[in-house]
Amino acid sequence: MPLLRSHFVKKSLIVVSFLIPISLLVYLTYQERQILFTYHWHIYWPSIFAAFCMMIFTLIVVVSVWIAQMRAIGSQVPVIVHINNYVATHLARRLPGPFWYIAGRGYLYRQQGESIRAVTVVSSLELLLLTMSGFFFVFLLLLGSKVEWFHQNYWWLWVVLLISASFAHPVTIKWLLKRIGKVKAPQISYLQLCSWLLAYLIAWASSGLMFYLLLHALTGLDQQYMLYAIQSWTLIGSLSNLVLFLPSNFGLTELGLSLSMTQILPSSVAVVTTLVVRIVVTIFDLIVAGTWFAGLSIKQYLLQRGIDKE
Repeated sequence: MPLLRSHFVKKSLIVVSFLIPISLLVYLTYQERQILFTYHWHIYWPSIFAAFCMMIFTLIVVVSVWIAQMRAIGSQVPVIVHINNYVATHLARRLPGPFWYIAGRGYLYRQQGESIRAVTVVSSLELLLLTMSGFFFVFLLLLGSKVEWFHQNYWWLWVVLLISASFAHPVTIKWLLKRIGKVKAPQISYLQLCSWLLAYLIAWASSGLMFYLLLHALTGLDQQYMLYAIQSWTLIGSLSNLVLFLPSNFGLTELGLSLSMTQILPSSVAVVTTLVVRIVVTIFDLIVAGTWFAGLSIKQYLLQRGIDKE
């Protein structure tokens, strides 16, 4: 009986956490539904192409950091294996529900003889540093902004930065990773952590620029809102990392971005545009993964053909 009750509560939480963001998105769309039919929609292909380039650049940065982190814990598998595993599981980030991509990584690396716990440790480190760098990047953007409330109440962000700095200390990182993985945690230097954080700052900037370019491609959003779009993308993305522990986080990122974009776009347009951006980014992921593995297959075929001829 307790098991059934626990199962029912879990299912209920999943349904509620799914319905709330979806209901709010529907409400925001319905609120200004008339504007959808009169808004000047267009597709500016050069911006879409530029956004795709930004997405590829971002992926190169985060994959490079992932390889460095795996090497830091002693992984000896070839670089091409790291890239294959990362690209293959990257699409799982788009699925509703927590940690699908981490489970996928663990499965793939296990085939190469790597420890699943070790992969979980590095994935946790990646998530921690991505979240910290995201908040720090937002802090830097807000410092240069003209937002009054921030300059009047910016002290709380200093508190956040101090807490983040304590978490970023190698001793703290080692303790956290040991608690998460229950294995011997790697000794990571401050230089390594700082270089990874810097790389993630660059990744947030390029992915935020991708978001703005897609908004510009669909709505013609003026360049004066570029920093606001990048800031919104980074803040919502960082906050989304904090709710991965929920039974279902589906729709929360879209809701956050939609609410943020209502400051510069009509609510219905903001929701539709945000949902289209999610679809386009997923298509980008499919193109990158498909092209990468198709290229590997062609290379393998040509090599095999050359061997057969010999």
